Amino acid sequence: MGTVDRDREINLLREYIAGIESDCNGIGIIPRNFDRYPFDMMGLGLLSKAFGLAQSAFALLDSQFDDEAFGLIRSLVDCSLVLRFMTQDRDKLGERTRQYMEFAVADKQYWIYWARKSGVSQAVAEEIDEYAKSWGLVEDPGAVNKHWSGEGGFSWKTMIAEHPLDGNAIPETAKKALYALEYHQTSSYVHCLSTGIDNYLPKEAVTYKVVDRTRRWDILFQKVLVIILRHIHACVVYTLYGLNIERPRGIDDRYSEVLKKLTPYEPKRE
Repeated sequence: MGTVDRDREINLLREYIAGIESDCNGIGIIPRNFDRYPFDMMGLGLLSKAFGLAQSAFALLDSQFDDEAFGLIRSLVDCSLVLRFMTQDRDKLGERTRQYMEFAVADKQYWIYWARKSGVSQAVAEEIDEYAKSWGLVEDPGAVNKHWSGEGGFSWKTMIAEHPLDGNAIPETAKKALYALEYHQTSSYVHCLSTGIDNYLPKEAVTYKVVDRTRRWDILFQKVLVIILRHIHACVVYTLYGLNIERPRGIDDRYSEVLKKLTPYEPKRE
């Protein structure tokens, strides 16, 4: 075990990210009027966020923080799922985009409520009131209790639901398996569940050190790279689909080529 060329694998994905970023920039997309086409702003914003998360994961991998990269990359999966949900039905694209966008109002109203409850001075309270008035906001801590989409189990339902871009390539059982790895397992690292700290457990009868890198039960960097590959590609194709822009052939070719070149996953070493 442990025979995977780490630098080669990471550099392969770095080159992929640089190439697909160049492809996207080369399209020359100009966002349209925000009021009429809110997806232009929200969709492209999510796409840029996805690229930022991928680059952040590389920075963590460079510093050998594979567990942290694995937890972080769930946010990339989230970007992909939001774009997938928005673009599942063209007739609902505007409605779903506005649902996503307008959740910011519920979030602000939540914070206004708690800012007023935190014992601020009269001067600060007046500032809060002025801000709230200018945006038409009211104190309401309850509006954020539901997911912005109105869907319970949003991630699970969105992952396994049909999408026009799926075709017949991904059966439902495969979607469920991908959910298990890409969302459920990464979530255990986000929330620091016991299943997400295996690589930090100390050895018995050995003097404790805060971070002991002498053993690893799971080579997470390979999982991180596959998730980056799958979900950067997904974010790009969902965004272009939502914009009604035909994606350049090179985007699919890059994805297929890199997928073939990645070394098969090695589950563990000691």
